[in-house]
Amino acid sequence: MGDDAEYNPWVTEPTPHLRSWLSGIPLSRAAVGVHGKEVHLIATDTRLGVEGLPQSATGQAAIFTGRNAPQAMGMHMAGLPFRRLREWVQEDNIYKQFARKGWKATFANSYTQEYFERPATKRGWISVSTATMLSAQVPVRYLPELLRGEAVYHDLTRRTLKEHLPEVDEITPETAAEHLTRLGRDHDLVVHEFFLSDRAGHKHDPELVRWVVETLDRFLGAMLRLRQRQDTIVLVSDHGNMEDLRVRTHTMNPVPTLVAGDVGAIENGQVAEWNLCCIAPLLQRLVERRQKGES
Repeated sequence: MGDDAEYNPWVTEPTPHLRSWLSGIPLSRAAVGVHGKEVHLIATDTRLGVEGLPQSATGQAAIFTGRNAPQAMGMHMAGLPFRRLREWVQEDNIYKQFARKGWKATFANSYTQEYFERPATKRGWISVSTATMLSAQVPVRYLPELLRGEAVYHDLTRRTLKEHLPEVDEITPETAAEHLTRLGRDHDLVVHEFFLSDRAGHKHDPELVRWVVETLDRFLGAMLRLRQRQDTIVLVSDHGNMEDLRVRTHTMNPVPTLVAGDVGAIENGQVAEWNLCCIAPLLQRLVERRQKGES
């Protein structure tokens, strides 16, 4: 979450839907705080007390487990997790935490059969999001589920999938939001991972940057429009990157935790020290409050 500056595309590119959430302010440090009765933007620490640039593997691990992965590993770890971190997140994570309480959690992203047939995948070279899902025996969603609207591709619109499977139709961000929202009818938690913002930040491809901002803005606008009273949307990132196009690396900037819905689940005493380890406990409080009728 960067500055209100010309090098921040979340400021310079049009984001009418996000701005409508944030009292007309772009997604930047200036927007941190409460907006109305149902939106709260929190600056979220990704460093977690460990030196060095925050990275994907340990950042995701902290989100999915509620535990300080960089501290446990002694460093920030990039990309796909090595065996030690992979086993660490498989021991306990948000899917297992929900299952122990009798709650239903699912991963909305779809996979191809070919992905699991790759030699690297068979050797365990998988993302934290995939490792946590598989560890809890959460059903994997494949192309048939995607085509039935029972899964969402990582890029939301299937744009990158169509490059490999031309017969697959591209959909709008709004349609992707409808599919994701529909999954929420049968689950207490629906997780979706979008990572093209990271790719855009590293590549500095102006077209991709614009596409990412527009697509996410339209998707989030539709999600808010489709949200039922009892639903809460939580948006978070594992590290900073695309908000500062002066650099191609990750950044030390805080990331957004954007909550739309039951903001009462956010414990005010925690906000000043909010970090990636706060996400999993927040998701559990949201379900507890909904079941008690407090949301």
